[in-house]
Amino acid sequence: MRVVVCGGGIGGLALAQGLVRRGLEVVVLERDEDLAQTGGYKLHLAPAPLRALADLLPADQMGELLDRAVRTTGFTLAVRDHRARLLVRAREDEQGQSVDVDRITLRRALAAGLGDRLRLGQQCARYTESGNGAHVELASGERVVGDVVVIAEGAGSRLARQLAGARTCSSTGLVGVAGRTLVSDLPQRAQQIVREDPLLAFGPGGVGLFASWHAPGAGSGALTPPMVIWGMLTVASRPPAGASEDLARAAAGLLARARWAPGLVDLPRHAAPGTVASFPLLAADPGRIAPWVPRRVTAMGDAAHAMPPTGGQGAATAILDAHQHTTVLAETAEGQRELGPALQAAAHEMRTRSATAVRESLAPLRWIKASAHPAGTAATTLAMPAAAGIAALTRSLRGAVR
Repeated sequence: MRVVVCGGGIGGLALAQGLVRRGLEVVVLERDEDLAQTGGYKLHLAPAPLRALADLLPADQMGELLDRAVRTTGFTLAVRDHRARLLVRAREDEQGQSVDVDRITLRRALAAGLGDRLRLGQQCARYTESGNGAHVELASGERVVGDVVVIAEGAGSRLARQLAGARTCSSTGLVGVAGRTLVSDLPQRAQQIVREDPLLAFGPGGVGLFASWHAPGAGSGALTPPMVIWGMLTVASRPPAGASEDLARAAAGLLARARWAPGLVDLPRHAAPGTVASFPLLAADPGRIAPWVPRRVTAMGDAAHAMPPTGGQGAATAILDAHQHTTVLAETAEGQRELGPALQAAAHEMRTRSATAVRESLAPLRWIKASAHPAGTAATTLAMPAAAGIAALTRSLRGAVR
C-alpha cells in the first residue's frame, strides 16, 4: 500500500513515521520550503498523545525528542486577570509523564529519518480517486499517485474543502499575535509572574494572553536559552500586518492601553527580534466535523477539526489522529480490514474525540469576546478583582482544612 500524505505538520509527519515503521510506502507533500516556517509556540503533550507518539516513532528518535523537550508530570494552568492576579489553577485530568516542546523542535524531530519520502515546496492543488487508487495533483501539474490519500494540511485546507464539499472551518472573530522573549531580557516582575505555571489571562477590551516559561533540554548539544513563549488574542476581523518588531510594539501598546500589569506588557515589549507573527484563529463547527464518508481519501488534524490554541489540544489531537490512522491503514495493508470501512470507523472515532477538544478550546474565546463590548469591559473591570479575591480566599480555606 502506498499512502500519499498532504501536509507535513505535526499530524502528517507523525502519520508518516508510524506508517514507515510498519512497512508501508509513504510520500509526504509539504508546501513549506523549510520546516522552521511554522509558528514557534509551545505545545504540551499529555500522557495519552505522548504514548501514541512513542508507538509511532523509533525508540532512538523518541529519546532524542525527549532530550530536547521539558519533561513534566502533569499540566497546571494559572488563570489570571489582566493585573496578573490569580483566579484559579486548572489541572489536566490524566496525570503521568508528559512533555512541553516548541512546535519547530517537534516538527523537525518528526521529520528525522524520512529522507526523500518528505518532499518540501510541494503545493497540493486537488485530488482524484477511483476504485483502485487515488492521486494528488500538485500546483506544478505533477501527479502523485497512491492507494490512499490522507489530507493533513492544517486549517483551511483546499483539499479538505474538496472532500467535505464545504469549508471545514471558519473565523472565530479573533486573531493572535505570538512570539518569544528570552528570559534574560525580561525584568524580574515579568519573570515572577510566568515562572511558576503557564498562564492564561483575561482582561477588558477583548484581549487575552497566554504565556509559558520554556527551558528545553540540551538535546544534541545545542542548548536553547530559557524563554517565554507567549500569544496575545484579541477581537479583530483580520490579523494585523507588519514586520515582527512592529507587531511586538502593537501588542505591547494594546496591553498597556488596557491597563494590563506591567509584567505582562513586558512579554511583547521585550520580544526577541524576528520571532513575532500574527495569525487568524480558526475553528471547526464541533457539530459538523468530518462530514464525509471516506473510501480512499480522508482528512485528519486541523484539516478536519481546526481549533484555536486556547485549549492547548491541537497538536495532541493530531497525534492521536495519526496513531489511529496508522493502525487502520497497517491493518488494511495486512488484509485484516477493508479499506473503506476501516477509514470510516477512524473518521467516526475522530469526530467524537475532536468535538470535545474543539468545544473546550472555544470556551475561553467567549470571555474575550464578551469583554470587547463596553458593557462587557465594565463588567470585567469590576468582576475580575472580586473573582481574584474569592479565588484567593478559597485557596486559603482549602489550606486551612488540610
